[in-house]
Order: sequence, then structure tokens, then C-alpha cells
Amino acid sequence: MAYSIRICRLFGIDVKAHVSLALILLILTYIFYANKPPFGFSDLQNPMRLIYSVAMAVSIFLAVLVHELSHSLVAKRFGAKVREIVLFIFGGVARIEEIPKEPKKEFAIAIAGPLASFVLSLFLFTPFRFLRLFGYFNLILAIFNLIPAFPMDGGRVLRSLLTKRFGYVKATRISVGVGKFLAIIMGIFGLFYNIWLTLIALFIYIGAVEEERAVTLEGLLANYKVRDVMTPNPICVSPDITVKDVVNMMLRRKHLGYPVVKDGKLVGIVTLKDVVNAKEDEIVERVMSRNVVVVSPETSVYEALRIMGEKKIGRLPVVEEDRVVGIISRSDIIKLAEILELFEGVKSSGENVKSVQGDTCR
Repeated sequence: MAYSIRICRLFGIDVKAHVSLALILLILTYIFYANKPPFGFSDLQNPMRLIYSVAMAVSIFLAVLVHELSHSLVAKRFGAKVREIVLFIFGGVARIEEIPKEPKKEFAIAIAGPLASFVLSLFLFTPFRFLRLFGYFNLILAIFNLIPAFPMDGGRVLRSLLTKRFGYVKATRISVGVGKFLAIIMGIFGLFYNIWLTLIALFIYIGAVEEERAVTLEGLLANYKVRDVMTPNPICVSPDITVKDVVNMMLRRKHLGYPVVKDGKLVGIVTLKDVVNAKEDEIVERVMSRNVVVVSPETSVYEALRIMGEKKIGRLPVVEEDRVVGIISRSDIIKLAEILELFEGVKSSGENVKSVQGDTCR
């Protein structure tokens, strides 16, 4: 997530704070500072009133961190890769790659967070006021996350329970439908009683749509490899040509990115972003991106799309045995998905999408 800074590393997982966290911490601090017991500390004298208010605001996000860390540790146990945990204005998110689709594993990962929050909610029964309030908010966190709607944990719990009977894709669509319905009801209710509910409902509705789109895309692209969609033998450029030459090539060829090859090996990639502010007489080697992310012809198309989204790039060179054999762009994949979606109900003839012949890499 952009505008996030790393604050620590736990169990091999980077924990980051989004800039929006500062805003919500200030709001929560004010709420606890202004409210009367049992949901605030207005009865205390400063500086204890301020100290308790700040501590409670921070403790809520520590509880969110424990919640997300529980998801992450169970996911790691099942072999999934956890990239990071990000704390932001709406709580937190654990970025887990390739969450297992097996119902039991998805259920275990999804339920781990609410279970951890329920355990922390036991502080509700302590005689100490601060800890009781901490326990109360953990109880709310657990219950809220069990709402059967994406991107809440309850949406994944519901899908895991439905998958065995309906299959993964249909179970996702049913869960998404339930989530959308609940989001609409919550949004309408919020318009009359609490605008925050409407904002949360919008967040839930968007999350449901994104989950449905991601699963639909994965289903559509499941049988395709990069070799089926890539442009083979792409135009490559030498690192010693000028920026002016690259710009002219972009204008002529209408492609906005080219692999940079030296002695037959990939050494970088030059895109419109690299040359837009560069001097015309500067050579490509000085402006190109050197940390090139590549895929092989056997990489799945959906995986290639996921990598582009994660790295925020629009195209990937396709490399086989240290040689550039193709290039695949986000637009290539989206066009394929759009075509497949139109003909989703029509059975495929079994033939793969044929690659379009291009210029030889030189």
C-alpha cells in the first residue's frame, strides 16, 4: 500500500503503518478524551486523562495487529507467503499471497483473527477499567469481522463453508451476493443513524466487488500460460541508443516499453515513464529501469497479472534460458479476459489463444 512506512518486523513479516493511521489515532484519542466512562476518560485529570486516551487509541491498533498477525501465522503454517501487514484508517490488512483454496485451510486462516480477538476480549471481565474497555473493543472487532461479507473474515468463512458443496467460484459469488445485500442494508441504516456505518458499508461493498472480480479473472485465465498471450520476439533496444531514438520508436510503433538487451542478455527495460523527463541526447543505459521483473513462458497469465498489480508495472519481459522471447502487458491480459468473459458460457474448442507474431528481438 502506498504511503506506508515500516514500523517493525514480527515473525519474519513486515508491519507497516499507512499515513491515514495518524489521522484515526488523533480522532480516537479525542473521542476517549472527551467521552465519559465507561467509553472514555473525561472524569480523569490531566495528564492522566490524555495518557489514558492516547494509550487506548494505540491499544486498539495493537489489537488489530494481533488480529492480522493471527491470520498471517496460520497462513504461513499452510505454506502461504505473507508479504506484509498494513495498519490504516479502517483497521488493518494482512497481504497474503495465494491463500489456499482448500475449504479447511481457508476456514482456519479466516477464523484465526476473530478467535484471537475473542481471546483478548476476555479482558472485559477484569476489574481494571482500561483493560475492560480494551476487552470491549476486541469483542466488537471479533463480531464485526465475522459479518459474512468480503473483505471481512466472515466472507471467507462463509465461502469456505460453501465451497465443498458449490465449488470455489460459485461459493464466492454467493458470498459476494450476501455481502452486497448486507452492505446495502447497512448503508441505508447508516444514512439515518450514523454516517460512519454508510462509509463502512461502502468499504464492504467495494471489497465484495473486488473479490468477485479477482476470482472471476482467475477462473477465466486459469487455463492460459504467458506463452499463449505474449507478443513473441518483441522489439528490443540497445543500452547505448539515445532517449530521442526511443521516443521516436514509441511514436512510430505505439508501444510504451521496450526490453534493453546487451550481448544477448536482458539488462533493463525502458518505458515512457523513464524517458518523459530525460534529455534527448541521454543514452538509455542511464535512464532505464535495471531491476527488471520477468516471467517465463510457462507462468500462468493470472500470476503475471498479479505480479503487475503488486509491482505497479504495466508490462513484463518474458525470458527463457536468459533470452528475451516475448513481452506481456496488462492490456493484453485485460483484453483476453474481456473476450473470455463475453464467451464464458460457450465451451472452448480446446485451442489456446494464438500469439501474434511481432518483430524479432535484436
